[in-house]
Amino acid sequence: MRIAIISDIHGNEIALEEVLKDLQKQPGIDQIVIAGDLCLNGPRPKEVLELIQSLHCPVIQGNVDQEVVDDNGASGPKKRSIIEWTREQIGTAGIDYLARLPFSHRVTNPEGSDVLVVHANPQDMEQALFPTAEDQELEQLLGNIDDSIGALAFGHIHIPYIRQWRHLLLFDVGSCGLPRDEDTRASYGILTWNQAAWEGEIRRIEYPLNKVLKQFKKSSLPYSDKRAKILSNARY
Repeated sequence: MRIAIISDIHGNEIALEEVLKDLQKQPGIDQIVIAGDLCLNGPRPKEVLELIQSLHCPVIQGNVDQEVVDDNGASGPKKRSIIEWTREQIGTAGIDYLARLPFSHRVTNPEGSDVLVVHANPQDMEQALFPTAEDQELEQLLGNIDDSIGALAFGHIHIPYIRQWRHLLLFDVGSCGLPRDEDTRASYGILTWNQAAWEGEIRRIEYPLNKVLKQFKKSSLPYSDKRAKILSNARY
């Protein structure tokens, strides 16, 4: 069994297209799962949602997807303006689609040891699972996970890593559309069931970043220059 997980696309249609092209070249992908944060902060939110929906694959909700849906005015004025612009771009149908997305997706492995896909952690969509997290923090966030789950796949922090914690393979697939590890290439992950254990592979894909920067410039997205700079620098 081989599962591809794509997370944190953030309205970057071109990066998503290149990731999907790479996926088509990979042998034996049984399922694709999208791990949230689909359209906010990028120049092509509507197109990203349309492309994701065309895949007919499991999609879960990320924290910024929830922010686009809630429209509760809790964010600061800058982020509020970006949320409002994104809502205008995706329309009522897009907002309703984001609202219906589930919190998690479980992939059943016929040989045992299932995969749980979440956005940030199994309890909420905000608290990050950092690669340097100490045992006490991991116990708090992961200690109640069913023993029948052998791999936890997620995104959220935009920094890919693979780490073993007790019986769990922790698999942060990074960000497809907005990497933050000083590598501008799109990131996604593939989990492979191999001889009674899950193995993770992080894939990094080149895409024409300059085309996305031009899309930012042509768009009416508020603070597009800042968003373009963040994308170009690929760091926090």
